[in-house]
Amino acid sequence: MAQSLNTQAPISIRINPNVDAKTHPYISTGLKENKFGVDIDDAINLYQQANNSKYLNVQGLDCHIGSQLTEVSPFLDALDKVLELVDQLNQQGISIAHLDLGGGVGIRYDDEKTIDIKAYVEAMIAKVGNIEIILEPGRSIVGNAGVFITKVEFLKQNSEHSFAIIDGAMNDLLRPSFYNAYHQVLPVDENASGIQASWDLVGPICETGDFLAKGRELSLSQGDYLALMSAGAYGFTMSSNYNSRPRVAEVMVSGEQHHLVRERETIQDLFEKENIIND
Repeated sequence: MAQSLNTQAPISIRINPNVDAKTHPYISTGLKENKFGVDIDDAINLYQQANNSKYLNVQGLDCHIGSQLTEVSPFLDALDKVLELVDQLNQQGISIAHLDLGGGVGIRYDDEKTIDIKAYVEAMIAKVGNIEIILEPGRSIVGNAGVFITKVEFLKQNSEHSFAIIDGAMNDLLRPSFYNAYHQVLPVDENASGIQASWDLVGPICETGDFLAKGRELSLSQGDYLALMSAGAYGFTMSSNYNSRPRVAEVMVSGEQHHLVRERETIQDLFEKENIIND
């Protein structure tokens, strides 16, 4: 593309350092078995090719080993490997202006320990020196800023389980079904009373995998509202229209004010992009 435009394109190459992020395997991205990045052992050859091209301008080196990390050591292990590669490139006259070390800093959903950000940054700066650092903090900023509100539609109990059928579903908040992820559940009305039991919170979608929480000790009544905490990251972005369900509204709360920032979808919205084939 740069050649066709007769220009020089600034580039960075994403490296796979083969470091275990110690997180859920679906969101681990820094091992050789993962699809992401260039094998670190092959990187020098690629950088040499890029450096020899008049259409490419080597700028940086990228690395992202996974998401929801709760330990600093994988970050620093990956950084050590990246800096070793930077030294090798410098010896060949290829200078790296910046390191994009990605994101991945985890948050507390339940009782996880979390990373001491200050200690992590200080350890990183001590290793990196004068190279510009780019970080991509996503979940760690917005994860615990979002709450998913759902309503109890029906209560159903049998000899084995107590089910609370809610109006929210896996299409709205996929993480529990997809990762078996935990989200704390709190009653919106702290004084609500109802049937005390160990409840499974299940949605109206027609498959057993449609659940948002299991085995939660709650006192519930039909019509209660529940808050699923820590839904600010990978909530709406992973939502879908599965089972022909319109996606929910998003409301921004600031102090005592609230603002509708995304309107609730309608059934009409689901069909808006479809075309009828005429005979």
